[in-house]
Amino acid sequence: MEFERAAKLAGAGNLVEAQARKIVADIMERAGGEETLRSPTVKDYFAQWIVTKQARNSEGTAERYGVAVDDFIKLLGTRAAKPLTSLAPADVERFLNHRTAKGLAPKTVILDVKIIRTALNHARRQGIIPTNPAEAVELPKARGVERGTFTPGEVKILVDTATGEWKTLIYVAYYIGARLGDCCRIAWPDVDLSDGTLAYTQSKTGEKVTVPLHKELLAHFEKLAGTDKPEIFIMPRMATLQSGGRHGLSEQFKSIMRKAGIDSGKVQGGGVRKLSRRTFHALRHSFTSALANKGVTRELRMKLTGHKTEAEHQKYTHHELATLRDAVEKIPALH
Repeated sequence: MEFERAAKLAGAGNLVEAQARKIVADIMERAGGEETLRSPTVKDYFAQWIVTKQARNSEGTAERYGVAVDDFIKLLGTRAAKPLTSLAPADVERFLNHRTAKGLAPKTVILDVKIIRTALNHARRQGIIPTNPAEAVELPKARGVERGTFTPGEVKILVDTATGEWKTLIYVAYYIGARLGDCCRIAWPDVDLSDGTLAYTQSKTGEKVTVPLHKELLAHFEKLAGTDKPEIFIMPRMATLQSGGRHGLSEQFKSIMRKAGIDSGKVQGGGVRKLSRRTFHALRHSFTSALANKGVTRELRMKLTGHKTEAEHQKYTHHELATLRDAVEKIPALH
């Protein structure tokens, strides 16, 4: 009788998927069987799947999964309230294109889609969906970024994800190419806002490096100078923290990467432990790579990073400083 009713509705063009599923569910319930027709919404299913991942995986892994799932659900909009069976390959394809358009590295995008694919494979094995729509999506080739660097799009996502002094720290590292410890201890006397330069002494080499401020970093410093109370260090809290350790700055940066949904690119080290290919130091490599990609000469790049051995108090001529300023301005802006 129920099937006959469904056939009449279909014949009149009034049978929609939700009605059809309800009819079948009613039949199964009246039959008294143990099996029921499960039809969770996309949002509910993924929320439950994340809960299981939090229980069975490390905090960092579960957090990384959550980033991809949250972005996928947001992209679906109101369609996230529809049954999981309504998902199509086009939805996953749109998610892939969305993450790529953000400027993420191909390996990060691949990981995002694999997370969605894994979740849907779990649903397929449970019989909630007949096929996995993510398996029909072709993944991009994992070439992308140079080893140990971030794309400008990824740096922007890191800045947007970070809070407080971390925003400034990432800006500084990307636009002056200094090491983590040196970035944290940049002081206001090191900055010449009128001339648009920053001069600091590298803790590792003892060498003094002068870097013209990129217009975006200069604007950020001017904003801080106009609102913050007088301090010696631009980032007073960061200047007191250690880089290493379980709760050090390096580990905090990894947490920001996970929240931003950016792949750290782990590779197998000499032992059992896997090593992260992209850490905070990758921002220094990104600085030099961005210059190289824009055709800045090796000599200028070495002056800006302090890699070249020179007298500690070398003075730049006006011509040299103008050349270096032109070089720094070639670094892609984040906004």
